[in-house]
Amino acid sequence: MLISEQEKEEILSKYYDNTSKEVENYMKRRFPISYYKFDWMAKPFIQILVVDELIVVDNNKKRLVNKIYHLISDDFTHLDENTIRRTIKMYLDVALSSKPD
Repeated sequence: MLISEQEKEEILSKYYDNTSKEVENYMKRRFPISYYKFDWMAKPFIQILVVDELIVVDNNKKRLVNKIYHLISDDFTHLDENTIRRTIKMYLDVALSSKPD
């Protein structure tokens, strides 16, 4: 993923002090993001792999947050629900703003 430092800082500033690095790293390992860009496309097609199902990230952010939260909430019982959900939203926002290699 290619994203400028300034763009990354702007995205992360929305989530400052209310996310978990532990959950973010877990998300990166367990829920890979794929980018597809063809010559005729204005912007890349972004998908995330959730339980052997590729789901388009655009216009599905709320559904994805709920689905992923229910999958991983038992693994992070020491964190509150808000922190986990905000971290998932941050992960998806970074994916949406990134460009394919």
